[in-house]
Amino acid sequence: MPLDAKPLIQAFSPRLMARALASLDKSTAIVISACWLAALVTLILAVFAVHGAVSSKNAAAEAISAEPVLPVSTNTPIGPRELQLISDRLQHQFPDIKIEAGAAQALSIKSDDGAKFHQWITALSYIDTMAPQFHWTLRDFCVGACGGQTLMKATVTGQKMVFSLPQH
Repeated sequence: MPLDAKPLIQAFSPRLMARALASLDKSTAIVISACWLAALVTLILAVFAVHGAVSSKNAAAEAISAEPVLPVSTNTPIGPRELQLISDRLQHQFPDIKIEAGAAQALSIKSDDGAKFHQWITALSYIDTMAPQFHWTLRDFCVGACGGQTLMKATVTGQKMVFSLPQH
């Protein structure tokens, strides 16, 4: 059934509208006008609110897309196998110095001979050059009376910093 516009046009004809307005008294016209004005103001405020919400949503989306994704760093201790490999390489490089991979994931560098001080200190500094992927921490350092017959002793521990993407 098609929509017939003829009755609508007749209902809102200027002659009929003029008669309807003439039949209203002044106070009724003021109340109706005030209601229409309030509805118009509410409509304008709603349009501004929707426009502001859409603008805020677009600005937030742009800010999220412009925010860089920063990696998360985690420190993992050096594994026993890697520690043993470093110890073997260091022992091969400095055969006169005692180098031991400890059970506590630490590398112990010792010498009983005071004449080997420069080799001992070089071996200690060479660890960082030999394995730069690890962050080395000097846990113990003793020169002189280090308990027992050990004249020079240093213990270092290594940690590897691993970077990964954050979990969302």
